[in-house]
Amino acid sequence: MAAEWLTYSELGERLGVSPEAARQKAIRSRWPRQTANDGKAQIRVDLDDVKVPPRKAREPADARPTAEQTPVEPPADARMLVALEEHITTLKAMVAKAEETASREREQANAERARADGERGRADTERARAEDLLRRLAALREAEEARRADTERQLADLKSVVDQLRRPWWKRLAWLRRRAASRLRKRYWRSRQPPTPP
Repeated sequence: MAAEWLTYSELGERLGVSPEAARQKAIRSRWPRQTANDGKAQIRVDLDDVKVPPRKAREPADARPTAEQTPVEPPADARMLVALEEHITTLKAMVAKAEETASREREQANAERARADGERGRADTERARAEDLLRRLAALREAEEARRADTERQLADLKSVVDQLRRPWWKRLAWLRRRAASRLRKRYWRSRQPPTPP
């Protein structure tokens, strides 16, 4: 079986169709393809597949179709229409596949967005809980420091009382007098101060 490398234009001339229709036929037939030195694509075809059917003998003038008869569509145009219809079918299938892929990608993106929103919500909840725990810990620390300061103050007062009790009675009496005098002075000076405006 003889084979020959032809360009799309040459193949179209052999088949009596346009180069685009020849290219579509080469794609459907899965003929081998290569690029020539001049950069043009060439298709390896069997000569038996591209044989042009013999032309019919010219009909006499009387046998030609008249205005009332419908002329027969040329074979080349019919093949071109078939090639175009097949090409349109291929394009429709490609568009449907692209739409299906886009829909699947869109669903995956929506799922990822919903998962990210959920993770963000959980992170915000954990952050608020941590901040609340930190506030409680700070309040407990302040309360503990206040209790410790109050305890130390009470211990200092008790130590002062114990120290005074260990002293002789006449020294304790002098200490009580000085303490009472100090309280009276504070009360006196506090009463002399002008009232604080509201």
